[in-house]
Amino acid sequence: MEKIRLIHLHHFLFENYQAIKKILLYDPHLENLYRYSPSTFKTTFQMTSKAAGKLYDQLHSTSIFDILKESYKKNIKIITIYDDVYPKLLREICDPPFVLYLKGNQNILNKQFMLSIIGARKPTAFAKIICDSLILGLIRENCVIVSGMASGCDSIAHNSAIFHNGTTIAVVGCGLDYIYPKENSNLFNEISLNHLVISEYPYYIRPEKRYFPRRNRIIAGLSKGLIVLEAKEKSGTMITANFAIQYNREVFAVPGPIIMEEYKGNHRLIQDGAKLITCTNDILEEF
Repeated sequence: MEKIRLIHLHHFLFENYQAIKKILLYDPHLENLYRYSPSTFKTTFQMTSKAAGKLYDQLHSTSIFDILKESYKKNIKIITIYDDVYPKLLREICDPPFVLYLKGNQNILNKQFMLSIIGARKPTAFAKIICDSLILGLIRENCVIVSGMASGCDSIAHNSAIFHNGTTIAVVGCGLDYIYPKENSNLFNEISLNHLVISEYPYYIRPEKRYFPRRNRIIAGLSKGLIVLEAKEKSGTMITANFAIQYNREVFAVPGPIIMEEYKGNHRLIQDGAKLITCTNDILEEF
C-alpha cells in the first residue's frame, strides 16, 4: 500500500520534491499520510499554510483509485521508488524521482546498457551524420538510446535508433497527456507504442519551461554515460552534462570546429575531462 499512497501524494505534490522527501524520511511507508492535519503538514514538513491546506483537501477529496483508473484508461503505467522494476542506476542518484509515469514497453527498463545522446535544438548538418554513425555501432552492442524528445539532436537520436532497429527511451518534461513539441507527434506515438516514454510528471501536467531542467537529471541518471553531439556553452545540454558529471557518469563529447558556437559546450566539456570521441569504439571501450 505504500506504493499507492506515494502515487497519491506525488499526484498533488510533485512540484515540491523536498516536501515529499521530508514526509518519507519522517514516515517511510506513509502509514499516517491520511491522518496528518493541515497543521502537521505545515509545522512538521515546513509547508506554507496555503499549500498544507490544499494538500490535505486534495488527499481527502480525490480518490487514489480514480487516479489509477484514469491512468489505466490512458495506458499509463506508474512505478515508484519502492518497486523492484525501478531503474537501478536512477535509484542511485542523489535526487531520484519518487514516481515515474510510463507509456510503452516497460521491459526496456530491464536492459543493462543505456546511453544518453543529447545536443542542440538547432543542430548543424553534421549532427545527423555523426549521430547515425555512433548509434549504428551502439545498437549492435544492444545499447538502449535515451534522449529527451526535444527538437533537434534529441529527435535525431530517437529517429536514428528506430531506423536502425534499435531501442529508445524518451524522457519528457510534461505529463503523458501532452506531446511537446507538437512536431514530434508521430515520434511520440512510435516510441510510446514500440519503445518507452517516461515522465516524472502526472499525466495532466502541461509542458512548461520550468519542468525541463528537472527532466534533464533523469536523462543523465538512467544511463551509464552521456554523449553530447553539439552544445553551446550555455544551454540545456550543458545542464544535463553537469548532472551526468555530478552523478559520476561517463561523459563523451564530439569535437568540432573551434570557431563554431555549436561546439563551444563540447570543447568546454573536453577541457573539463569529458572524453573526446571520433567513433563508437571510443565509447564502448569505457564499458
